[in-house]
Amino acid sequence: MPKITPTRVRKQVGVNPIAQAVARELMRKSIVDQKIQLYLTAEGESCVEFCAPIRMLFHALIATAALDPKVKSDSYEVKIIRGAISAIDQMIADNSYRRINTVSLETGLDCAYELVGKVNSALFNREWNRLAGGV
Repeated sequence: MPKITPTRVRKQVGVNPIAQAVARELMRKSIVDQKIQLYLTAEGESCVEFCAPIRMLFHALIATAALDPKVKSDSYEVKIIRGAISAIDQMIADNSYRRINTVSLETGLDCAYELVGKVNSALFNREWNRLAGGV
């Protein structure tokens, strides 16, 4: 199953509108793939491999929202994502998938899908790279 890959984003994605659109659509496709994975994962199954990149995406979006004047850091989407981080942190700590958290994570991914289209691409790329161990 394809997943959100925590790798560095090339600088051109932050300044080239076509590269931004392509990157945004690839991120959205990855988010949809992760939503599908939520429903294919069994209760108690190891989940760090697919939950850690989702957590990174959530944190990158929250950090970007705090810096982006177009998006308020207390918006509905950001609040939902913060709640989803709480659920995903618990599962990562236990390395055990909990079906009870599926709706919370799916809703968080829905909000991430919307925010990916709203946030400033250059700011998002900077935060993504920072979390991926880059600049």
